[in-house]
Amino acid sequence: MSFVYDIVAIGAGPGGIATAIEAEKAGITNTLVIEKADNHSDMIRKFYKKGKRVDKDWQGKKFEFIGNVRFEECSKEEFLQQMDDLIFNEGVEEKFLYNQEIYGVQKNENGLFELDTHNHGIIEARNVVVAIGRMGKPNKPGYKFPGPIRPVLNFNLSKVQPGEKVMVVGGGDTAGEYAYGLVDMDIGCEVTLNYRRDKITRMNPTNKEIVERYLAEGKLKNRLGVDVESVEPEPVEGRVQPRVKVNFTDGTSEVFDRVVYALGGTSPKDFLNNSNIEMNEWGEPIYNEKTMETNIPGLYTIGDVNTSAGSIALAFNQAYLAVQDIAKKSGK
Repeated sequence: MSFVYDIVAIGAGPGGIATAIEAEKAGITNTLVIEKADNHSDMIRKFYKKGKRVDKDWQGKKFEFIGNVRFEECSKEEFLQQMDDLIFNEGVEEKFLYNQEIYGVQKNENGLFELDTHNHGIIEARNVVVAIGRMGKPNKPGYKFPGPIRPVLNFNLSKVQPGEKVMVVGGGDTAGEYAYGLVDMDIGCEVTLNYRRDKITRMNPTNKEIVERYLAEGKLKNRLGVDVESVEPEPVEGRVQPRVKVNFTDGTSEVFDRVVYALGGTSPKDFLNNSNIEMNEWGEPIYNEKTMETNIPGLYTIGDVNTSAGSIALAFNQAYLAVQDIAKKSGK
């Protein structure tokens, strides 16, 4: 017989870390956390600038810890150290499998979830906790990307440098989160949001409110209601890397250091579809708020995949609720 895990968590961000620890404390030791990056907390490592404060609350929303996993508000570096210490002190460091991306989960004829990895074959689990982030494989625009500026035409924020003039292209939740998230990083970037329609219609209410407020306050530059026709290199004297000249369909042009595209594509929504998880109109999973279980018994969603709230405390709390439900059903 093949080995079967009691719990597999997908994603080694705060939610995945908390799932492993909460499971251990609940007496469920047969667990695994699968992560596509080469370390835990990858989004914080990539997108938080050096020294950035990591807060428990987010955008004015207050969260109190209800489970066993918590952290002290601190800098990025201190937070990562706290997570390292938690993982080591709770004895779960061997439960993390890195550099493996999962695109969906399905139940087999034995009622077990199957997770297909790159080089570890099929992993089976009785319960799965989905704790993935909101980044994904993107769609690309129809116009050409000239070779000299391809390095600064990006599909996430990982290459953005402090002080750059950046334009984010798109009208969905990812575009909104990239745009206001880059402002919130406070690394001196001037951020413009471009969307072909003149109104924000495709974002969930939370993101829509934040984006519209930031536009009104001037924290985000407004390029709504016009599409991009083409991009071309704009040479800069004394600089090897050219800037990006963006030509708009209204005949205007503007020069940026970097353009970030958020035009949809492979995303949490695709993962949820691949796993047959029911979603609401915003592409977010429908789940039991007391247990975090979806329409599929044994399949739970926690953290960023559920909401744009972006609270680490919320991810910790939802991991606790999911594990408590699994423990109760298993008689732990």
